Amino acid sequence: MQKKEALLLKLEELGVLQFGQFTLKSGLSSPFYLDFRRVVAYPKLLKEISEQLWELIKDLEFDHLCGVPYAALSLSSALSMMHNKPMIVKRKEVKKHGTKKMVEGVFEEGQKAVVIDDVISSGISMIETLEVIEAEGLEVDYVISIVDRMQGGVSTLEKQGYQALSVYTIAEILDILYRHDRIDEQMYNLTLAFVQNNQIGYEQLRLQRKAVPRLNYSTIKVNTQNGVTKRLIDIMEQKQTNLCCSADVGTKAKLLQLAQEVGPYIAVLKTHMDSIEDFDQELVVELQALAKRHNFLLFEDRKFADIGHIVQQQFKAAPYCIADWADLITVHVVAGASSVEALKQIALQKNVGLIVVAQMSTVDTLTSREYMKKALAIAQDQQEVVVGVVSQNKRPRDAGLLMFTPGIKLGGGSDNLGQQYNHPTEAFEKRGIDLMIVGRGIYQDEQPAQKAAEYRKVGWEAYLKRL
Repeated sequence: MQKKEALLLKLEELGVLQFGQFTLKSGLSSPFYLDFRRVVAYPKLLKEISEQLWELIKDLEFDHLCGVPYAALSLSSALSMMHNKPMIVKRKEVKKHGTKKMVEGVFEEGQKAVVIDDVISSGISMIETLEVIEAEGLEVDYVISIVDRMQGGVSTLEKQGYQALSVYTIAEILDILYRHDRIDEQMYNLTLAFVQNNQIGYEQLRLQRKAVPRLNYSTIKVNTQNGVTKRLIDIMEQKQTNLCCSADVGTKAKLLQLAQEVGPYIAVLKTHMDSIEDFDQELVVELQALAKRHNFLLFEDRKFADIGHIVQQQFKAAPYCIADWADLITVHVVAGASSVEALKQIALQKNVGLIVVAQMSTVDTLTSREYMKKALAIAQDQQEVVVGVVSQNKRPRDAGLLMFTPGIKLGGGSDNLGQQYNHPTEAFEKRGIDLMIVGRGIYQDEQPAQKAAEYRKVGWEAYLKRL
């Protein structure tokens, strides 16, 4: 009999694996329960489990082990002693005395940690631990557990860029126990059905977490170092709107008509001037007049993404002369912070705010978790010129930066080109965004003004409800 199989049968004998009817923390009634806290009473068993966990990570490069409190602390302790690997401890809450640290141990920024849990269900406790550890400067690529309950947690972790490894899946456990007559066919089928019918998806996880920062616009305005941010928030509060209309139209006449119609309801008008087939400087003059009349900012979504010398040329050069009229521009940081530094030299003179693209709304985006972390770090380091970030899920930790989110539509859904849409309520209440970017939901409507007014109302109410 294989070691894994023999170990599992011992766990069942000692009541670590239980079948019957149990009320979970979530309130669900489950036909099975996994109680790995019991293993601390059996040192030999704890060692055997730890050996199986080590098999998952023995060939990986990492510096520290960390167990999710409290169930996995004994596992990380055992692994640390057995394999001479340093351990760090993530506290449940900050101490009110001493160092007041959330992560205890001796470590350096940039070192890698493997995080351990006994069971992965929704992934919520694991993600909460990961966020605290990463906030201390440690990096995490791998998370491990004894059991994957197969209820969505692993896919959620993988969606965030972590690789999740488990000794057993619940399906493997059921197969072993059924083959050894520890459970009957009815319990086997009942448990599998429960798992399949009670998936905890990524969006449900958001509802459980209640971790959306409840920043109000006034707080951001007080904390920002950027004059453009203050100006934008003044507009938002005066007009009671957090709507940015993405004017993805193709002609001068259509752009001016749309700006005139939606102007009273928006804080920002986002343009793609290189898509305007009859662009001229008269368009800029007329657009600036509308922005002044209706009190909104002009946002050229150029997405600068090149070396410093080139982005400076693109920022200033004719025919678009973006630096002369835009209040906001976007920048990809694929070239690193140097592109932001180059744009800053001109932007500060022209009073233009930069928005760093940290994440995109396409279904197959390449803006990975690692890229997003680095983009957010650049934004936070460059707050003199950076107004905020474009992001779907992750807002900056700094209270002086705004979060802009595209892919917002009252109907939700997706298109046939990979764009994913989210409802404004979900975006403000559950993701903590500050400004929603709406394009086709407004300019393709037969009555853009009426639709913009509707988005303005829904978005502002969602923001107030978040508070």
